[in-house]
Amino acid sequence: MKKLSLLCLGLVAVVSGCNPASESAKFSVHDAKREQLASVSVGGEVIIDTPELSLTGIFKKEKRKYYDAGNTMQYAVKYSDDGFKLRDYREELLWKVKLYDDKIKIANNEEMSNAYEIKLRDEGKIKLERNDALVTELRMNNEAEWFQVNDAYTTRGAGLSLAPALLLIEELKDMEKFILMAELKAKGR
Repeated sequence: MKKLSLLCLGLVAVVSGCNPASESAKFSVHDAKREQLASVSVGGEVIIDTPELSLTGIFKKEKRKYYDAGNTMQYAVKYSDDGFKLRDYREELLWKVKLYDDKIKIANNEEMSNAYEIKLRDEGKIKLERNDALVTELRMNNEAEWFQVNDAYTTRGAGLSLAPALLLIEELKDMEKFILMAELKAKGR
């Protein structure tokens, strides 16, 4: 009986480890007045609530599909060994994300041309660069519950993560920012 219990626990650990969002985490994004723009819960499913739309991300066969309340797919995230791709409801590429040990690259094309780079440096400094030029930099504090991203955004509960820098990429639509932040959080980034 003891061996069976250990075997079951091991199997649960292996199966949950295969899911990109096996750890549970919650964070929120707010405007400068701390009005909530999005509440994000990352666990077995990813739940993103905004005043306009609520999405639930369900993992199936190397993809997570995001559905609205009417069960219509709005977005899909397809995973690869070195990152993931955010696709729209027609499954056309919106953003490609490549994960490296020391940075994240994000571009709106397969070739990764004109990609943004988000880098975490010493003592919580995050740099957002494009074409080797600094766009902005942020300083994160792992101890702080609230984090001021810039004059427009604050996050709560995001921890020491590269994800808040996505809020500064103007080409991203708000929901795309929230989904990408959730996916990075699910990957521990």
